[in-house]
Order: sequence, then C-alpha cells, then structure tokens
Amino acid sequence: MHSRNVALAAAREGVAELRTVAPKGAPVDWERVVEREAVDEARSLGGLVNPTAQATYDPDTHRVTVTVTGSVTDLFPGWTMDVTATATGSTEDFQPDLGPPDAG
Repeated sequence: MHSRNVALAAAREGVAELRTVAPKGAPVDWERVVEREAVDEARSLGGLVNPTAQATYDPDTHRVTVTVTGSVTDLFPGWTMDVTATATGSTEDFQPDLGPPDAG
C-alpha cells in the first residue's frame, strides 16, 4: 500500500509541475522535465524500486497525465510486484491582467 501511495504522490507532483510548464511549447522538453520531477519525487519518498514516469498532454482537452511505475521492495524472496499510479489534471492558462472591465 505504501508503494502505491508513493507512486500516486509522485504522479501528482508530476502533474503539478506539468500544469505550469506550458506544454504548448516543445513537448520533448517538458515531458523530460516532468518525468524527471516525478521520478525524483518517487525516489525521495522511498518504497519504489526503479521508478519510471511517463508524461502526456492532450491539446484537445488541455489535460495532462503522469503515470509512475515501479516495483515494490521484496517482502518475500523472489517475489516482486509492480505498482502503477496515474494522475491527471487541467493545464493552467495564465492570462495578463487587462484591468477592470469596461463599463460600456
């Protein structure tokens, strides 16, 4: 259960990062940044062996998804179990402050 929570927390951290890095730019750049952030988070939390992450952006829905996968530390010799968690969120769209609306 701990490993699943670690994977989910890392995926959420990746989504939080991805929502603000403007995925409309160069996809290869932001994907690597976000995936690295999610893997670093999983490692810092502990409980996952060899965590990996995959980040995607859907330009039609403006939704970002990060999936984190890793293995559970062996509880019994020779027994391993993979854990995967996915988090999804909408991108943030920052707009300039245009001042008060016209009284028109």
